[in-house]
Amino acid sequence: MMKPDRVLVLGGTGSVGRLVVQALLNHDISARLLSRDPRKAKRMFATTDTGSNTIDIAGGDLMNPATIADALDHVNAVILTHGAPHNSGEYESVDYGAIPALLEALGKKTIPVVLMSSIGVTHNDAIELLTWKRRGERLLRSSGLPYTIIRPGWFDAGTAEEQHAELRQGDSTEYGSVRRVDVAEALVQATFLSEALYRTVELFSVEGPPLEDWAEAFNSTAPDAAGALDGINDKTTLQLDREPHRIIDDLYKFGSMK
Repeated sequence: MMKPDRVLVLGGTGSVGRLVVQALLNHDISARLLSRDPRKAKRMFATTDTGSNTIDIAGGDLMNPATIADALDHVNAVILTHGAPHNSGEYESVDYGAIPALLEALGKKTIPVVLMSSIGVTHNDAIELLTWKRRGERLLRSSGLPYTIIRPGWFDAGTAEEQHAELRQGDSTEYGSVRRVDVAEALVQATFLSEALYRTVELFSVEGPPLEDWAEAFNSTAPDAAGALDGINDKTTLQLDREPHRIIDDLYKFGSMK
């Protein structure tokens, strides 16, 4: 895979999104953000040293395919770090809704899409946030696009010694911490490493020096099964015959059921 020239970041003004923008610049990649408040976003990055690259701010809503489509012009990859505020009850419209909106905006355009999800999405279908995140994962896997799904552990719960990024699979770890900077780096690395393609991984920060060889780390994991809705070794919960009509409709429209 070639390194992208410009990456669209959906959720780029959030705590992880801002670090993604900086990580892109560190890799000599320009960033474009979609924001409902472009002026606020511009102020947020006003003092950022972009070097020879740029930070573009596009006005729009990540649930609106038309504004996403405009922001996709001259973009080589997409990173999603979006998420509804805690206890907002907007998980369907935001955490899930951005995925079909992006797929509609992309149309026949085929570029890598890297999604930040969460650990625990397969553990308890009664937790609304995690269930909608898992549905978004499934739709992206089913889309046929080149993708990588990163499931971070708990933010800001570790120690100063936990600086080594570690990838796991199967969503079997119920608790584990991760540095936000490691999440941002993993998301950016996945836009240009072929070893990261078609993989779903959990990401944690453990004791040790910072990870240097991300290609080897991704290569040590297994790709998702072709055509599968779930990540490799995921629990087979969330049965399709019990899913809401919207989910089935989206899988028919954008995914492998079409």
